[in-house]
Amino acid sequence: MIEMIAQIQAEPAVLMSIAKPILMLAVLGGWAWLVGRLDKDAGFYYANQTQWGMAHLGIGVLGFAVMLFVPIFWVGWLLGILILVGGAFGYVAYRNGKVPEEERWNPKDIVNELSKKHERERGERAKAQAKVNFVDKSGAVMEVPHGDDPRTPAFELFQDMLVFAVPRGADRIDMTVDADKASFVVRIDGVRIAQPAPDKALCVQLIDYLKENAGMDLAERRKKQSGSLGVEVEGYDHHKIKLTTAGSTRALQLTIEFDLEDKHKIKLEDLGLLPKQFEAVEQLTKELSGVVIFASPPGTGTTTSMYSLMNHHDPYTSSVMTYEKRSPFTMEGVNHNLFPEGASNEQVTDSFASLLRSDPNVMLVEQLVSPEMAQLIAKQAEDTRFYVSLPARDTISALKLWIKIVGDKRLAAESLSMIVSQRLTRRLCLTCRAPYHPDAAAMKKLNMTKETATHLYKASGKVVVKEEQSTCQDCHGLGYRGRIGVFEVMPIDREASSLIASGEGERLKAHLRKQHMVYLQEAALSKVVEGVSDIKEVTRIMAEHQKA
Repeated sequence: MIEMIAQIQAEPAVLMSIAKPILMLAVLGGWAWLVGRLDKDAGFYYANQTQWGMAHLGIGVLGFAVMLFVPIFWVGWLLGILILVGGAFGYVAYRNGKVPEEERWNPKDIVNELSKKHERERGERAKAQAKVNFVDKSGAVMEVPHGDDPRTPAFELFQDMLVFAVPRGADRIDMTVDADKASFVVRIDGVRIAQPAPDKALCVQLIDYLKENAGMDLAERRKKQSGSLGVEVEGYDHHKIKLTTAGSTRALQLTIEFDLEDKHKIKLEDLGLLPKQFEAVEQLTKELSGVVIFASPPGTGTTTSMYSLMNHHDPYTSSVMTYEKRSPFTMEGVNHNLFPEGASNEQVTDSFASLLRSDPNVMLVEQLVSPEMAQLIAKQAEDTRFYVSLPARDTISALKLWIKIVGDKRLAAESLSMIVSQRLTRRLCLTCRAPYHPDAAAMKKLNMTKETATHLYKASGKVVVKEEQSTCQDCHGLGYRGRIGVFEVMPIDREASSLIASGEGERLKAHLRKQHMVYLQEAALSKVVEGVSDIKEVTRIMAEHQKA
């Protein structure tokens, strides 16, 4: 009996373990693939293909027999592998004696090729698993750093930044690295949201990594540089990001801006103008004379609004051009002109004067750098439509500034067609906005009545699913999603022009009121009544309006 038990224990027990058959099948698959390659090679070089086929078959039978019948599985498995590999190397030694030297197989080359193949496969897996991928100009996904690649930590930091920013509709990311620390802020719908401070050295690596991918000069630290990259974020569309880097003796800065071109391609009817405002502005675009001033602080959507109006002019039937510090994107048929780099105000004005000599029909001017430039515009406004940006907080302030810069009250008045001031208010997330009935005190403070607003909405960021409250997946808990413009539009008719020229400011205001001009705060409150925004957001932008 004891001898029988010992005999049973000595017999192979491959099928009593799940792992062992799997290991044998793995070896079988690899050996079959290898033998197939060797057989094709023998046929190509007429290297006794049939004989070697039989030899491989015999070696295979022997190798797998050893695996099955050696009492200790692991010993038999390893011996079997050695027999199979030995047969393969026997063929390699034979064929190397038959083929030209340059076509001989070197075991080292084979190992290197297998290593490269393995690395390529790891790279493809890294691309597939990455939540963020770079895309080149042809649309192909670029290499993703992985494993012990020194760029991997920088890529992972960048990936974390975009996975937070893109789903929330971020406008830009600002990163600063100084002697003591690093910081970065994500701007979502114009609101800055600070993020946990990353490692300073890692941030420098990230800046270099992005500059390298965008084709920027890695050695240049101080000079301002710009570049662009295409990125794909898992679950979201393709995005184009603009990179801007600059440095000083104190800090290194990186700015990432998202989809600038798309943000400036908003139709006039989608800007947020009230119906009467839209009607007045649209009518204005049919004319090819007069100055239209856009008066707002930086970052309030002025460039987008100016471009929207420019799009209403046909560049193929009229001469349409711009004069800007930088062009966010190129408009088809429009002649884009940039300020001469490093030029003085006098040189910028001279360059502008030379452009006017080409008799444009429509011209966008990003910035007035001198009184002479303003005077040139005012004098040619009878034959050219100008869209001019001024840094003023509202239409009245812009009017006063325009008169001051031109230096001639009558010329300034006669050249004007309209003044537009604007702000941007965040839109309430339609998925999670919460209705409520405002109290009487709040209504009175905002000059609203129960007739004008029976109920209002406020930001929530929460939704109820199966009677449980959870974070809204559309706005990611922010309560807001996107922005819309709030406008103050001052049309300049003949009477208004006359009152401006005579300096009758109070009569001008009374006339504008008779014409039902809507002031900025009134336009903002109308967005609250419509349920587009809320009182908290309007209070925020109006507080910024008072500071401007």
